This record gives sequence, structure tokens and C-alpha cells, in this order.
Amino acid sequence: MNREQDTAYKTLKGVRKSKTGRNILVPEAKNALDSFKVQVASDLGINFSQADKGSFTSKDCGKVGGEMVRRIINQMKQEMINSTQNNRYQ
Repeated sequence: MNREQDTAYKTLKGVRKSKTGRNILVPEAKNALDSFKVQVASDLGINFSQADKGSFTSKDCGKVGGEMVRRIINQMKQEMINSTQNNRYQ
């Protein structure tokens, strides 16, 4: 198998829309997510507001991202519980 055939299954032309592969689904939420990121980072003792973003370790970035996801999931669970309870009593 030559090199061209070997990598053909790994990429599909036209599928990726950005260089990093991360597409912003709701552009209006970008500012809110950025401020949420800074808030979570400060809660963890990481100063994400500094200008040099390249000085952060992967571990710190992972902590912040993981905690953001954890908090969003917990908030959604709570909203689902509240929604279920409100619908039950109507």
C-alpha cells in the first residue's frame, strides 16, 4: 500500500471547517464562555487573564476545561430536575 492510499481513510476533503477542528456552534455565546473560563480558572487558582496564553501547561488547561464541563453538566441536571418537578405539580 502506498502512502497516498494509506492516509486516504484518515481525512476527508471538505469536512473540516476550521484549522483546529473546533467550530463555534453558537457565536453569541463566545463572550459568556470566555468569562466563564476566567471565572473557573480563578476558582482553581489559575490566572487565565494574563496576556501570554502560551505559558499555561496542558494540565492547567485540562483542569479548567474539565471543570467547565463538570459545572455545565451539573447545571443542566439541576434544570432538568427543576423542570420535572414543576411539570409534576401543574
